[in-house]
Amino acid sequence: MHSILSPCADELMTPNNILNMAMLNGLDILAITDHNSTKQLKVFSQLQESYDFIIIPGVEVSVKEGFDVLCYFKSFKDAFAFDSFLAPHLNGEWGNYTSENQIITDIYDLTFDVVNTPLTNTNLLYSDLVKEVRKYDGILILAHINRPSCTPLNSYTLEEMDFDAIEIAPYGREEFIEAHPEVKQYTIFHNSDAHSLLTMSEKYFSIELKEKSIEGFFNYVRGE
Repeated sequence: MHSILSPCADELMTPNNILNMAMLNGLDILAITDHNSTKQLKVFSQLQESYDFIIIPGVEVSVKEGFDVLCYFKSFKDAFAFDSFLAPHLNGEWGNYTSENQIITDIYDLTFDVVNTPLTNTNLLYSDLVKEVRKYDGILILAHINRPSCTPLNSYTLEEMDFDAIEIAPYGREEFIEAHPEVKQYTIFHNSDAHSLLTMSEKYFSIELKEKSIEGFFNYVRGE
């Protein structure tokens, strides 16, 4: 899901609000994947010990080919290091947004800083993204591949791509799987992709892990 750092996220998507809503919804795993930046993750790393669920540090990268990729890391340290690689590749436009829509908060949800470069896009090729994420032993999930305007299927076949799982958005999910039965051979996630508190999913879907940890989650995704 996206925090208040993402330009398209609701202003109530502050770290404490997200974590408290996740607790109320009974979630066990929470992935924070802001658009093209990990700069809000520091606060989540500082708050995570107060909660009994796994917080996966991540980012949703918009690649040059026109689709989105969820990149997950095993540690906040790796996610911060990846951001240093990603920041020079930002080349989005503001559109309807300004820097005031890209807020970094402190642990009290107060505005600490803003990101002055649009987080709406990058000029990063998918192949280069894969190489960098793999350096950190990270995993890649192709985001909302059933969204016609930004699906990797406009550029590649799934067989051509190096990835670990796919995510299918809720709307038209069953129809898409029926039309593309080949996706059943891959690990499929049904994320909330929440941009507001009310769209954060409850525990509709589940997976069984050998251990409740990021390592256990990574092993599951990789079929180990």
